Order: sequence, then C-alpha cells, then structure tokens
Amino acid sequence: MTNSNPFPLFGRMINRLREFAAVRSSALAWGILAISLAVTAIAWYLSSQYIRNHASDRFLFRVSEMEVSIEQRMLEYEQVLRGGVGLLEASEDVSRDEWRIYFENSRFQEYYPGIQGVGFSRVVDADDKDAFVESIRAEGFPDFDIRPAGPRDRYTAIDYLEPFDWRNQRAFGFDMYSEETRRAAMDAAIASGEPTISGVVKLVQETEDDIQRGFLLYLPLFQRDQPVETPAQRTAAVTGFVYAPFRTRDLMTGIRRANLSDIEFRVYDGVDRTEAELLYDSNEPLSEESKAGQADFVLTKPLHLRGRDWTIHFESQPGFISGGESAISLAVAIVGLFVDMLLFLVIGSIGRQQRHAETLAKQMTSEFRKAQQQFQAVCDTAHDPIVLLDQSRQVIYGNPATMDAFGYSASELIGTSASCLFESSLRTKPAASSSTTDDELMCIREDGGTFPARISISYWNDGEQQLAAIIVRDVTEQRRVDALIRQHIRELSRSNRDLDAFAYVASHDLRSPLRNIKHLADWVMEDTGDQLPAESAEHLRTLKQCISRMEQLLDDLLQYSRAGRVHDRVTQVDTAGLVANIFGMLAKPAAMQVRMEGDFPTFRTLKTPLETCLRNLINNAIKHHDREDGKVIVSALEGGEWIRFVVEDDGPGIDSRFQKKVFEIFRTLGPSDSTSSSGMGLSIIKKTVETYGGKIELESELGQGTRFILHWPRQIVMPLESVEPPVLAESEG
Repeated sequence: MTNSNPFPLFGRMINRLREFAAVRSSALAWGILAISLAVTAIAWYLSSQYIRNHASDRFLFRVSEMEVSIEQRMLEYEQVLRGGVGLLEASEDVSRDEWRIYFENSRFQEYYPGIQGVGFSRVVDADDKDAFVESIRAEGFPDFDIRPAGPRDRYTAIDYLEPFDWRNQRAFGFDMYSEETRRAAMDAAIASGEPTISGVVKLVQETEDDIQRGFLLYLPLFQRDQPVETPAQRTAAVTGFVYAPFRTRDLMTGIRRANLSDIEFRVYDGVDRTEAELLYDSNEPLSEESKAGQADFVLTKPLHLRGRDWTIHFESQPGFISGGESAISLAVAIVGLFVDMLLFLVIGSIGRQQRHAETLAKQMTSEFRKAQQQFQAVCDTAHDPIVLLDQSRQVIYGNPATMDAFGYSASELIGTSASCLFESSLRTKPAASSSTTDDELMCIREDGGTFPARISISYWNDGEQQLAAIIVRDVTEQRRVDALIRQHIRELSRSNRDLDAFAYVASHDLRSPLRNIKHLADWVMEDTGDQLPAESAEHLRTLKQCISRMEQLLDDLLQYSRAGRVHDRVTQVDTAGLVANIFGMLAKPAAMQVRMEGDFPTFRTLKTPLETCLRNLINNAIKHHDREDGKVIVSALEGGEWIRFVVEDDGPGIDSRFQKKVFEIFRTLGPSDSTSSSGMGLSIIKKTVETYGGKIELESELGQGTRFILHWPRQIVMPLESVEPPVLAESEG
C-alpha cells in the first residue's frame, strides 16, 4: 500500500541527514580548521603590512612637518633682518639707542626663539678705519677696536648687536669678513642681494661651556643713491650687513615639536654627511640603536634655504611602531586562532548541540511564560493606565489603573474601541514597524468627563497583526503646577524690575545731595582761602573724600544690580584677542609684567560679560599688588563643560581667614575709608558668572601671591528674563 502523504518521508530524510552530519562532523571540523588557519595566516600578514605602511605614512608626515617648520622659522628670521634693513634705510643715521629700542619693542627673542641676536656689521674702508674706531670709542667704549688686527683693504666691523649682553659683547667689533666661511656667505649675499646663510662656524659668542655649532644669516644694506642691478654695482654700493647669529642646538630646540619625540634627525651643511659638516644632532650622543642602524624608517632629504643647501637625515626610534600597534597583528593572529578553535569545537559538537537546543527550547518556553507572568504583575501594579490594542484598535487588555482612570469595569473595557477612550484618533504605523511615539491627548471617561494626558505608544508586530501598547499619564496636576510656576516667574520678574528701578532711583536721588554737599565744601574752601584753620581744612578734605567714596559705592551698587543681565548676544569670541585688547588698555607700572600663557580657545559665548569679568580680575591683580615690578599671568584651560580662565600674581596674597569674605558685597581688605575700592568688584564678578551658570574660585597664601579661577561655561545658561535698566534723566544737581 502506497502512502500518499509525503511528510513522513520528508521527516525520515531529515533524520538521516542529521545522522550523517553526526558521523562526518569530525572530518568536516578538521577541514574547516585547516581552511580557517590559512585565512588567519593571511589576515595576520595583511594586518602586519598595514601597520607598517601606516607607520611609514606617519613617519613621512612628521618629516614633512619638520621641513616646513624649519623653512617657516627661517622665513620669519628673514623678516626680522628685513625689518632691520628697513629701519636703516628709513633714516639717515640710526643711533645705537634707536637700534636697541627697535630690538626691545620687536621682542625678537620672545616671538622668534632660537635667535642669538640681531646686529649690524658696518663696511669700513681701510682709510676710514681709524676715524670709525675713534667714533665708537667716543660713544663710551674706550677699549673698542676692530678684531682681528691687521691691515686689510676692507673691514666689516660689528657695530650694533642686540641684546647687548655679556655673550654678544664678545662679538662687538669683530670683522666677520676676515674669516673664510663668513666671507663666502657675505660675498654671496652681496652678489644676490638676498638673505644668505653661512656654513658651519664657531660663533665668537661661544665660551668654554656648552659649546655649540652655529651659522649666520646675512642681508646686505646698499646705498640708496647707488645702482644695484649687477653684482659689481652691489659690491661697490654695499654699506653693511644686517645679520643674525644662531646657536644651532638652541635654534632646533625651539623649532622641534613635541610630536617628533620618537624621531631623531641630524642636519648637515651641504650634501656631505660628515662630522665636520654636522650642524645639529637631536640625539647627542647617538643611541646604540641608531649607531647599529636598527631604525625601522630612515630618510635623507635635501633642504635649500636662503642660498644654502642643507641635508637632513631622519631616523625613527626603536619605539616608533608602538607596542600597541605591534600587538594588533598579534591580536589578529590570536583572535583568528581562537575563532578557528571555536569553529572546530562547534562543528565537532553538532550532535550535542542538537540535544542541548531541544532542552534550551523547553527552558525558553518556561522562561517566556514566567516573563508573561512578570509582565502581567508589573502592569497590574502600575500606577499609570496601560492599554493594549489589536490591529482594529480595540482594547484587548487594560490594567486596574486603566479601569480606575476611565471608570470602566473589566468586562466593559475589553473590546472597547480606542475612539471611546481618546478624543483624537491614534496615528497608524506601517504593519512592519516597531517604534514608540509620544503625544498629548484628551482622554474620555466612561461618564463622559475628560482629562488631559501624556501618552506613550509602542507599536510592534507579533507575526499576525500589528499591536499597540499605550501608557497614559494624567497631566492635570502637572498643568496646574506649571501654571503656578509661570505665575511665580512673572512675579519674580516684576520684583527684579522693581529692585532695578529702586537701585537706579536710589543712586540717582542720593547722588544729587552728595554733589551739593561737595560743591558747598568747595565753596567754603574757596571763600575762606588761607583763613580757614588747618584742622577745619583737613576736615573738609576728608568730607570730600567721603563724598567721592559714597558716589563710587552708589555707582557700584547700580552696577551690581545690573550684573548678569543679558544685553548681548552669543557670538564667536577669540579669547586670546580679547585678553590682548584688555592688556592694551591697562594702566600699570612700567616695570610690572603682564602676559598670557598657553592656548586660548575660540568659542561661542557672551563677549561683554566675559570681558568685564576678566578686565576686573586683571585690574584687581595690578591695583592690589605690593610691588611695581611684579608679575600678572593670565592663562586658559579647557576641560569638560568649563573654560577655566586663571589670573594669578606674585603679590602679597590673601589670608585664609578672609578668602571667603572677599566675594561679599562691600567687603575689601584695604582701609575702610579708602576711595580706591568700594569692596564690590569681586561681588559683581561673582554675580555675573553665576548668573550664566559658572563660578569663581580663589587660591592664595600670604606672601605666595593670589590665583583667581574663573569657571566660564561653554554653554551659557540664560537668565529667565533680560531686564533693561530704567531710563531716567540724570540731573547734575
């Protein structure tokens, strides 16, 4: 009898395939293992090559970066020399003091680190030598002479050299044209009329300590009324050289960047890489790895600079390819082997997994039923109504909170349409979607009453139909609280406006009688003249000082009431330029140093309040300093949600007993009758920065200076209301 049902036959075929897989699983596992090991080996090789190629690209980038840095720095030095030539050409006779002032105001050593100095070497004919020497001696240098001694047709004596310190004074009067290497560079500069770098020299500024190799950069100066089209004409018209000496190690230390710490390089003059032509070695003495030639990456590149060819030899240090990078390929191999073994074990245990899968299915069924019970318990105990809808938008479940909120019984709720529970229709999602939406609707109770609610709807598909779960939260009480909060905000805003008006009117009305008293005191002093007793005159002066202090207190009180009010808009602010502008308007002793340190960020913020806070902190540091030669340093630190501006000085400091009180209104550490401070400056800063979500801190010890830290927020917290001050006409009284 033939069985017409194909399903039993199909089932027997599946069982036989399972048995075959169980018997042959061992051979299949070994075959897969061999293939996967081969793939792992290829992946290890490719990852190793990728890491090395990536490191090579990084090495080439850093080499290029160093080349650009050297070229850029030498171009900056060329601009320094051209500035000196411009100064000499712009005047008939530039004095030694004018050269010094030009150097000091240009601040070369600050903006161009590595430069030994900037000088002028004057061309002196043999016939004019004695007169030139006497003229220099007449300037206050009785021991001056052109060195080295000896007759020559032409001399190039160093006349001006700044800074004129002990090291550079050793070069004063030196005839650079008398030395072969320097002369070759000077002749090349005359022939081309352009800046020219010399070969390797030992600077006359060198002493027995810390001897460095050096070179010089020359720019010729010609007579203004002479033709300079040809080399012969330039030779006849040259009057001197503006030049700069360089100690090579100091120069390269200033140029070398932190990201080149794992690359060593040597700079040679010319194309020969010999010890005699070595200008600079970043690793002195050479490391054992470099001597043995074990660097992973080596590159030699020529560099043409201002009439001179340099050769730079770059070598990577042994740790250039970091351990982390090297570990990547190893990790690929290890992970690959792990995966290979895992595949081997998985395929070799197909039969056991089959039985385990059946057991797991039973466990999952049990856990699913348990999860259903847990879900039922959570929904039944939830305070917010939870409603489940089927695809036709009819209720298939509602928890007890739903029945309490809507007034339905369990039997009445099941099968009720969603349109009976919500005034607006619910948005329908595509059948395959699984998403969540939030909305606010009016809900309808069974008795026809309504209440506002915030609903969250989740859609999903169970394979047969689309279902929706709705969580309903009654927002009646929340709306009442929100309305109460808005009312309080309006009352607070009105109170702030009233306080501002009071502060302004009070300061205006009080200032008028104060001015009358001050005028009366002036009239008394004018009318009595010398007839007024000294003690009475002193009383009147004290009275005027008190009036001035009262006026300052009134102004600061008005400013304090306005602190933190938004009359500005958020803009892109360059804080480095902002602080530099503040420095430019400071009134400080000439000997006091005020400078910036570190990198200052550019970000979007309120410019005017930030500028006010920084200006007051810097002015306070200057005003309360106990020495005219003190220092005030401004720096900025980025981190997290704050930009921290630090204003520190080396002044007298503040005792820890008074550090919390300095931010209180009308508090000052100076005499109470002093007119220089009202005691409200730091209070205004504190109120301003805290209004926008920041804070200010103080760190100080007696005799150790003071450090104010202004924590300015990256994201400005805007006040609830921007209150404009009342506009009243101020009479002069």
